[in-house]
Parts: sequence; structure tokens; C-alpha cells
Amino acid sequence: MNQECKNKAIQHAKNCVPNESCGLFLETDKGFEYFECKNIANEFKAESFVIDPLDYADGEDKGKVVGIVHSHPQNVLQFSESDKASCNAIKVPFYLVCPDLDKMIVITPEK
Repeated sequence: MNQECKNKAIQHAKNCVPNESCGLFLETDKGFEYFECKNIANEFKAESFVIDPLDYADGEDKGKVVGIVHSHPQNVLQFSESDKASCNAIKVPFYLVCPDLDKMIVITPEK
């Protein structure tokens, strides 16, 4: 993913602290872009994320979803078991950002 997308995802994560952020990396006619989504995980927003389905649909209207992005506001740069399972179920790479570390990692679905 390009540096501009990474920077936007990290900034979005910083804006969402103490909750997890979530968004999409899209491939559009103009290249790659980061698309912010609303986390609708209700009372568990600090430990989990659920992308608003309307936001996901809006993202799909703009381009091809090439990555699911979320943050760990506690700055644990490690995917949870549920992150890994979701990545494999959805068959799309998952990106994890840590707002205070300014870092991003990725996992890809198992083949």
C-alpha cells in the first residue's frame, strides 16, 4: 500500500482513540486510496471493530476493496486470532495500524 494511504489510516486511528478505527483500502481509477468507515461495535469499540455495512457498500461503489484496515489503540502491533479468522473468511488482506507507533502491518488470507 502506498505511503499516503498508510498515513491517512494512521491519522484516522489517532482521531478515533480510545476506540478502534476501521476503514478500507480501495483500488480506484485514480490509484489506491484509504476510505474511512464508521465502527459500529457499540460498547466494545475499544477492543473490536464492526464496519458499518453502508460504509462498506459506499466503498465498493468507489472502487475495489483490496484491504480491510483497523487499529489497536493500545498499540499492540499484533493481529488477534479473530482478526486472522476474519481475514481468512473474507479473503481480503487485513491491515493493522497502531496510532502512537505510526506503524502498519498486514496479513493475507491463507490459500
